[in-house]
Amino acid sequence: MGYPESIIKKRPEDSHKGMFGTVKLLCGSEQYTGAAMLSVSGALRSGCGMVKLFTAETAALPVRTRYPEAIICPTEEFSRESGDSAVIGCGIGRGLDGILEGIFSMLSVPAVIDADGINFIASNIDILGEIKTPFVLTPHPKEFARITGSCIGSTLEERKKAAAEFASEHGCVMLLKGHETVVASPEGRVYINTTGCSALAKGGSGDVLAGVIGSLLAQGYAPFDAASLGAYIHGAAGEAAAERYGLHGALPQFLPEEIGRLLG
Repeated sequence: MGYPESIIKKRPEDSHKGMFGTVKLLCGSEQYTGAAMLSVSGALRSGCGMVKLFTAETAALPVRTRYPEAIICPTEEFSRESGDSAVIGCGIGRGLDGILEGIFSMLSVPAVIDADGINFIASNIDILGEIKTPFVLTPHPKEFARITGSCIGSTLEERKKAAAEFASEHGCVMLLKGHETVVASPEGRVYINTTGCSALAKGGSGDVLAGVIGSLLAQGYAPFDAASLGAYIHGAAGEAAAERYGLHGALPQFLPEEIGRLLG
């Protein structure tokens, strides 16, 4: 069914958790407790070996109850703890702005930067030059306008051009969300995702996607492949959830289970 599905890695029968990597998530806050839950569930359901969540205690409590598989750590330990990939920004608010520059400059594993991580970058664009590891940015159009300082057109060609230029200039993978999500690499590769539906147009869907991409990075997928496969499988999960619950009734919390089924 196309490029992303063809790159799904088979899991060996004699595997163990160490083979599938550890993803570190700096997600959630006292105000946005659901973001931690959704990003953790996206990561767990897409196959990584271990999840470490760094968050406020109020956001950690529901995760401990629902996902005992996740390891909960204090926020300040994020840069000191080991991992194979990182997810930064889902629902952290602006309370961590004082430490984000240090976190970004100290990154030593591939990373996904989403939501409030992107909002921080919008005010500190030069920090992108200090990130020494491969990273994926996952803005929606308004977030993209904040980090570039200008709005983009609504046509697919305009969005492709804007994403590709940003990826090339800043040496990152750009995943520009929307109908027909665009994924662009620094080397000029572009993938247009065609899965998905309006059921995904709900707060929290992006948190799941960030967790999925972080999980794929931890499993050894290249950043462009992780972003492309993540967008594809996330969109397909939205379609599957809509079939069961309707476009109105499907919720982001339903996506991770569908993602797990689709990945096999």
